[in-house]
Amino acid sequence: MAISKAVSESLKIYLALGGGGLALAWRFIPAPWARRILAALVLVASVGYIRASTHTLTTRLDSYDVIHYYLNAKYFSELGYYDLYPAVLTADEEAGPRWDTGPQYMAAGDEGDHMAPIAEAYRRGKVVKAGFSTERWSQFKHDFLVIRDWKKGIDSELWRQMVQDHGYNGTPAWTLQATPFVRLVPVEFLKVLAYLDVALLAAALAAVVWAYDLDAALFVALFLFTTYSTRWPIIGTAFLRYDYVSAMIIAMCCLKRGRPFAAGLFGGWAGVLRLFPAAWMFGPAFKGLFGLTRRELSRPLLRLAGGFLLAAALLQGGSALLLGPEALATHSRDIKQHTSAEELSSRRAGLALALPFRGDLEPKNISRRIKQDVEDQARLRYAVGGAFLLVLAWALRRSDDDEAYAFGFAPFFVFATASYYYYVTRVTLILAHASRRDSWRHATGLAMLFAVDAFSNWSEVNRPGHRVYLIGWLGWMLVVYLVVMTGWLLWEGRRRQPDTITSP
Repeated sequence: MAISKAVSESLKIYLALGGGGLALAWRFIPAPWARRILAALVLVASVGYIRASTHTLTTRLDSYDVIHYYLNAKYFSELGYYDLYPAVLTADEEAGPRWDTGPQYMAAGDEGDHMAPIAEAYRRGKVVKAGFSTERWSQFKHDFLVIRDWKKGIDSELWRQMVQDHGYNGTPAWTLQATPFVRLVPVEFLKVLAYLDVALLAAALAAVVWAYDLDAALFVALFLFTTYSTRWPIIGTAFLRYDYVSAMIIAMCCLKRGRPFAAGLFGGWAGVLRLFPAAWMFGPAFKGLFGLTRRELSRPLLRLAGGFLLAAALLQGGSALLLGPEALATHSRDIKQHTSAEELSSRRAGLALALPFRGDLEPKNISRRIKQDVEDQARLRYAVGGAFLLVLAWALRRSDDDEAYAFGFAPFFVFATASYYYYVTRVTLILAHASRRDSWRHATGLAMLFAVDAFSNWSEVNRPGHRVYLIGWLGWMLVVYLVVMTGWLLWEGRRRQPDTITSP
């Protein structure tokens, strides 16, 4: 029998606390019993995550998400980065509109996104439709209506919210990757495509067992089922939304097993798919640079860099060749606009949104005051954040290559203001700590990360409608985590020799 969303979200609080508590108690519990407790937590978490419902497994799709990612990838040649909403609004109107769209929509263009009268969308829709062949428009309209009317899919509130969102933001490389899937798989079988994420994450967990051990894989699985960052989109209900997460996990596994070139390929794949995962090269890059100051050249790190650059060059080159160089330029302009202070929302997280937070029970939507504070504090934030990252880089100089990679989350947190669902990338830190759980530093780090998600889930359940409160405390808790781990690394580094993984 299915459980409610409220029960599912509440359950995550206790499961996350259980994961953190188990990490601290691990060395005091006999290994077989510790593993059984961990496996039981994962089992309960997995059932709770899908709300004990076969509907999630067999039928449910996130129509909001796949309208963007399936439709825009399949019809990118006609829609580009700007015309998804005029096209779907026109198709909806022709079929007999299902809901009242409202008076405005988010219009996109080289000059930036802006709210415009809905009549403008229909005027633009006629121009967009003229760029389709008759057959392609008929197919587009059919595909859209199938997604729109999918069981328990998009409703009137989400429909209106969707057309006031920022459209399609998939990178050219992601569009290139998605193209063969959307061309080969009819829209009626979208649920099959949704399982690509499940398959990729399962492969990543198998890689963790191969490189580390089963217990580390179970801790990673527990995090994926309990973290606030995977509450949307639900794994298995969207299309290639967790591909980069799988690639980052596998990159770490390859580093652990002494295959740095393969790690670079997976790291480069993740980096080009979403851009920000390139920050995870921070630790290895500085580790290599500090080695050069001692006149030591790390061949494994050179192979890691070579694999990363090769993957990036192939995917970016293929995107420019098949989609056109204008697609890369347009996406670059789009991302630059979305990262401005004016575009910040309460779905974003990062140091920039932690610093202005004053501990108040803020409303759901981010205020003008906070946006202004973010802009005013930029120089100070970059200076302090940059100095901290240099200290962290120095602290990581004697760490294992896979752990150095895992701490790429730090520059991402310090410099980016990404949506909360991208914070699933803390999984690299979960893996680094879980695989070394017999160490007090790693047991503590693992417990702190689970505590962050226990709080995030608690806040969502008990402080609904106050997401700024959630992301404010989330940011400060991560600041404390990073400072504690950096200090501990510095202390350990005083008595530890360089420890790298030798490539076979």
